[in-house]
Amino acid sequence: MIEFWRGCANAWECDELGHLNVRFYLAKAWEAVGDLADRIGMPGAFGPGSVATLLPGEIVIRYLSEVHPGTPLLIEGAVIDVKSKTARICLIVRNAASGQIAAIFQITLRHCVAGRRKSFDWPERILKKLEALQGALPQEAPPRSLSDARARKVIRLQDADALNLTEIGRGRINPEDCGPFGQLMPEHLQGKISNAAANFSEAFPEQTAAHASGEIRMGGALLEGRICVRRWPTIGDGYVIRSGVQNADRNVRSIIHWVFDRRGRLLWSMQGIAAIMDLSARKLIKADDDTLAALHSVCKPDLSL
Repeated sequence: MIEFWRGCANAWECDELGHLNVRFYLAKAWEAVGDLADRIGMPGAFGPGSVATLLPGEIVIRYLSEVHPGTPLLIEGAVIDVKSKTARICLIVRNAASGQIAAIFQITLRHCVAGRRKSFDWPERILKKLEALQGALPQEAPPRSLSDARARKVIRLQDADALNLTEIGRGRINPEDCGPFGQLMPEHLQGKISNAAANFSEAFPEQTAAHASGEIRMGGALLEGRICVRRWPTIGDGYVIRSGVQNADRNVRSIIHWVFDRRGRLLWSMQGIAAIMDLSARKLIKADDDTLAALHSVCKPDLSL
């Protein structure tokens, strides 16, 4: 493993749960991808004027321990697999003081025309450098509960209507959300959903009840996630998030999010494995009988990425 990034969890990057927000795990991981780009001979990949860049096609995340404000962090990684136009990498986020793993990313990178989604072959010189950075996938990396099935080819807004999926978020892609090519920065694939999750009462009835009472001692926590990108929104685009509970047990609930543009086309989809956290005890809470019955009543087993 090679170190690609080193920094810390800033207080302003931490959320109401008292730990690093999921958006900023991905923001730091994408900075690590920038260092990887330098190492393989693409130093201008994320700067204006570049003709080629890297985009994530799929992101799989496993969160293993909390990161609190001020924690020193490092990210190390390796290339796991290389194909003609893509490379799958593994990035490990560690507490730089203790060495404990906080999160592990598996990201499929696409070699793309800058400002577009079109992929093209790696040049031979870059291909050789990618192959030189290859390493083994750590045993902690594979997710426990995420689906590994191929993502659906076509998902439309009408499909969300037919399944009566809940609208949990609606907003715009702002200039500050975008990179040098006017496209959404990868961190917001996670951030836009995270920002809307508090509205998802079907998946987190305990959290909704806590907010209604004013005694907020619990919150929804993401344990694993899989993001599949279909289209890249650009500055000024609107989006809507439609979500449903796929299945649930006492420990976790599997949630599917579909994010559409104003024309009803799928931008990206995500599966999240989530649970409820006791914010005082800093531990996960099992669902009681009433909560589990409520979750089962809204499950949609056929829902998928």
